[in-house]
Amino acid sequence: MKRKVFKCVFRTAMVFFLLCCLLFVLAFYRYSVKAYAAQLREEALCAAAALEAAGDSVLPDIGGMLTARVTWIAADGQVLYDSSGEADRMENHADREEVQEALLNGTGEGRRFSASTGETMVYAAVRLTDGTVLRVAAPPYGGAALLFNLFTPLLVALLLAGVLAGLLAMQVSRSVLRPIEELELSGTDERDVYPELRPLVRRINTQNRQIYRQMEGLKAEHERQDTLRREFTANVSHELKTPLTTISGSAELLRDGLVRPEDVPVFGGRIYDESQRLMTLVGDIIKLSRLESRLEMPDKHMVDLYELCDMILSHLEPVAKKQAVSLSLMGQPMSVFGAESTLYEMVYNLCDNAIKYNRPGGSVTVTLEQKDGRVCLTVADTGIGIPPEDVERIFERFYRVDKSHSRDVGGTGLGLSIVKHGASYHGVEVSVDSTVGEGTAMHLLFPPAVQRQEI
Repeated sequence: MKRKVFKCVFRTAMVFFLLCCLLFVLAFYRYSVKAYAAQLREEALCAAAALEAAGDSVLPDIGGMLTARVTWIAADGQVLYDSSGEADRMENHADREEVQEALLNGTGEGRRFSASTGETMVYAAVRLTDGTVLRVAAPPYGGAALLFNLFTPLLVALLLAGVLAGLLAMQVSRSVLRPIEELELSGTDERDVYPELRPLVRRINTQNRQIYRQMEGLKAEHERQDTLRREFTANVSHELKTPLTTISGSAELLRDGLVRPEDVPVFGGRIYDESQRLMTLVGDIIKLSRLESRLEMPDKHMVDLYELCDMILSHLEPVAKKQAVSLSLMGQPMSVFGAESTLYEMVYNLCDNAIKYNRPGGSVTVTLEQKDGRVCLTVADTGIGIPPEDVERIFERFYRVDKSHSRDVGGTGLGLSIVKHGASYHGVEVSVDSTVGEGTAMHLLFPPAVQRQEI
């Protein structure tokens, strides 16, 4: 950045100097032309005095001494003498401005292109006592000649200006950038810098505070995720170890022939049940992992939620009868935008939990209704309920409110975690109303119809 500031200041200084030189040359050129015209006028007056005193015989000597063109013109404009040509072949000069001015005022001046010499000339004319006019003419200093004469001083001035501009640019770049280079990105008191930098320092300090808060948040989130990962690993290990131990022990007894023939079906059934439990656990882990990573998610489309709930309750009817729990579906057909398989898992897990944690003779009611233009699905049971201190944690993986009861009813402990991540994928709001000993109601509030296609 220092080089950029240096170049900018140096270029600005040099452009300013060159403009000054140009203005100086133009002004000096105009001054030179005027000064040369005044010199010609003085020469014309001297030549006129000599002609008055000695007569026309001195005209050749005057032309030789002045190194300028001398022309003697009669009052009617006829050329009587010209030091650079034959007078009798020249055209009448009565219309020349300097001649007309001299006849009228005694002296006259002019500047124009001369056809006879082929260049621009400066003219000075003087009226004599006999009414004739003596005119002196010479070319002015040309621009090239003027620049040639000024080349040496201009070159010296240019070199000097370049050195001064470089020193100035270096000093300015240092003075401008020094406070910026001395800024501490970790935090600088804005009172320690000059006013122009205070907005920058203020923004840096604000960004530092934001970054610090974000880093603290990320650190806390990382620690939380690390804790959850360790808990998940421990829980998975425990959940896998229990059925595997049962399977291994039963299989070992069968292998060693230590089981009576009539007990073989019992041990085989135990192995089958535990293997089914393992398959269910692995399946739930895979479902949860896909929901968390959002990988290989099914396509979304309009799903008839009422028909889906009716299908789920039909599938759970045998389990409910076994638990002596009645199932009912209330409301009317309603459609939502989502992945049908994921919606199935969400509603199935809610209904399955409502049956498992119910009481004999209890009921599970699934209700579909409209709330402020949004579809709301509620799964309510008359079961054991959830203590208030546990409501916030029921969606954690493997978290169980009543661990002793959970072992009796089975399950993997991942059902509500699948509901939570499925709801996040669909933009669904989940809420829980529960009273210990009276029952629980789980609410799924789907996004408005205008937003469903954007999720």
